[in-house]
Amino acid sequence: MSRIYDALKHTENEVVRMIETETEQHGQPDPAAADAEAIGVRQVIEIPAPVPAPGTNGVAATAYPPKPAELPLNDRGYRIARVRARASQPVLPFDGSDRRTAECYRILRTNILHHAAKPKVIAISSPGAGDGKTTTAINIAGALALKQDVRVLLVDGDLRHSTIAPKLGIEDAPGLAEVLTGQCSLQDAVVQTENLPNLHILPAGRTSANPAELLDSAAWRELVRNLREQFTFAIVDSTPMGIVADYDLIHAVCDGTILVMRPDHTERQACAKALKTIAKNKLLGIVLNCAEDWFLWKMRDYYGYYPESK
Repeated sequence: MSRIYDALKHTENEVVRMIETETEQHGQPDPAAADAEAIGVRQVIEIPAPVPAPGTNGVAATAYPPKPAELPLNDRGYRIARVRARASQPVLPFDGSDRRTAECYRILRTNILHHAAKPKVIAISSPGAGDGKTTTAINIAGALALKQDVRVLLVDGDLRHSTIAPKLGIEDAPGLAEVLTGQCSLQDAVVQTENLPNLHILPAGRTSANPAELLDSAAWRELVRNLREQFTFAIVDSTPMGIVADYDLIHAVCDGTILVMRPDHTERQACAKALKTIAKNKLLGIVLNCAEDWFLWKMRDYYGYYPESK
């Protein structure tokens, strides 16, 4: 059993708050939450700002040394690579260094697992760049992969500005672009993480073709059908909404979208437009990224209530 999973089990009884827009009764509500409530969104999950810590966020910190040309293969033929995220990156916070954030992503995981629509292929997007959608996609996939008997694939669908591979310290190719252009098979492009064996990654890859043309193809639709059969969940990091056509093409074949907003960054007009763009039956929820505690809804801290496990 991995060190990440052991660390998460160590904090099994920790509790954090889940924000429900329907229960906001005092003070001026957050603009993003108010807009969400207006179109019928039932739930918003708030992710606190990352807490700097001397730990390694659950994965090995490194300067990204060169990796061997040939990686070992698992029994399904996928390459196996160790995730090597920088300690400064707020990804995979499941080693106990940031317990509040880890618990927030566990709440997101629970909501996904118990959602009435039973989504398997989920797009992660945002109203604009810099809202934190990629970090959220990585951490949702990581939280799901901590469950036993699941196989999770994290897909870098942002072919124009791919960042999952560099954030996790793995090779960016071959990847999705090579699969869609027929240069390699899905089996050749997927990487299983050594640190978290249930987590698999399909990086963006490299292409000179227009990404919209690749995503508006039979190859993309067939690939998603294959992902449904081979994985329990596929989390797709999409482009921001409304900037290019890529998001619409990804959203069309996914079961739903999780929208990421950042209170100190997301423009309110872009937020409202994004909420109106997504069909209500496909909006799975909203994540408020890097949200500061508000005096009327300050996160309750129960960590001191529960004794540490011996």
